[in-house]
Amino acid sequence: MNLSEHVHVTRALHVEMSVADRPEFTRVIGVPRDAPSYWVIEAYRLSLGLEPEWSEFEWAESDDGADSSPLIDLTPWRSEAQQVAIPGVADVVDVVISGPFTAMMGDPRVTVVDIGRAVPSERRAEHEGSVGWQVRRPPFRAEHVEFELAQRFGLVQPHFDSSVGVQIGQGLQPSSPIATLSETLTPVRRLALLAHLEETGLVAAPPPEAAAIESATASLRMLVARIGSDGVEQDQADGWLPRAVVSEVVEALDWPDAAVDGLPDPVDALMVLARRTKAVRRLRGRVVVTHRGQSLAVGEARAFQRIVEVVREAGRAGPYLSGQSRKATLALLAVADRSAATVDEVADAVAAGEGVLAPGRDDVRRFSEWTLRSHWEGEWGRGVSDTHAVQHVVEVLCALSSPGAFGVVTSAMRAVASAALR
Repeated sequence: MNLSEHVHVTRALHVEMSVADRPEFTRVIGVPRDAPSYWVIEAYRLSLGLEPEWSEFEWAESDDGADSSPLIDLTPWRSEAQQVAIPGVADVVDVVISGPFTAMMGDPRVTVVDIGRAVPSERRAEHEGSVGWQVRRPPFRAEHVEFELAQRFGLVQPHFDSSVGVQIGQGLQPSSPIATLSETLTPVRRLALLAHLEETGLVAAPPPEAAAIESATASLRMLVARIGSDGVEQDQADGWLPRAVVSEVVEALDWPDAAVDGLPDPVDALMVLARRTKAVRRLRGRVVVTHRGQSLAVGEARAFQRIVEVVREAGRAGPYLSGQSRKATLALLAVADRSAATVDEVADAVAAGEGVLAPGRDDVRRFSEWTLRSHWEGEWGRGVSDTHAVQHVVEVLCALSSPGAFGVVTSAMRAVASAALR
């Protein structure tokens, strides 16, 4: 493995700061795009000849007061034009952000890219007179300011892409559930997981065979056939499929007519699958089959991918992509790697996976490891734990059961779980 291929440099933003009718206050500050906004403020003040850290007197004189700070939004979804108040400069400083731009390794992390229109020398002399260096505001000297900023904020350094996808090939995305799970483990457990993924072939799994797709859609196929082209009347209680209609399909599949220990209710599971895959919809008092439902029923290849998406969505513990539940990932892994022969064994596999996490690991920084991973904190950064997400995943997987084997893990279930992990 050529690790140098995975060394990157954080790109930079250009932040233009200006004050109306004061062209000498115009500066363009270059900062890393992941820099805190106070870096911009400090560099701007320094370039104007002001101390980077403002005094209590300046804060007391400012309109914002001492309890607030001039924050600039540098996030990707930022507004390009903003305004902030900067003590010692002006109550209204216009901010325009552009970029990102390529940064060069070894350059100062924070730079003054441009200073706008310079102040005429006679105007400077008028203000400065014979004031000594002890109290004089220094004139702008690019090389002096650049050196000071380099000492204060350092130089552009390369960083190593520590995502698990780099280590085990192209079959795994850095943002995938299994990659997120890997980040929550101790180094030795992470190595063990990576070896396990390679040995079981989960990362480089081939596309599903037609038999697996047909098996995964068997229950939906029978439900679509029962609903028919004319649809069925909506349930009076919730406005969706009548329970009696779904119960007929469950009986035809030879599934239990009620929930058993460790397994969800078969009728509820099938109704959830139908709604989550958008195989059915409501129309003028009836529930009818959608075009997507028809494609699911005939076992098209895209039908399999839709089921994978539903399983993945069921495992999310929040509205964000990074909100994939860690326990849901462990549940999918147990199904995909054959650790669980039946769905009711998934809970034990999840508990075993949770048990290898270091105590309090979600809240501890690892400064001995100099990677982006060492600076992630909190559950949202390291994989969310949510028992309800596991229940949702199990419910959807059970709806993929073969006739007469509700809750028994099949090759189709394993294929779906494996794809959902990637």
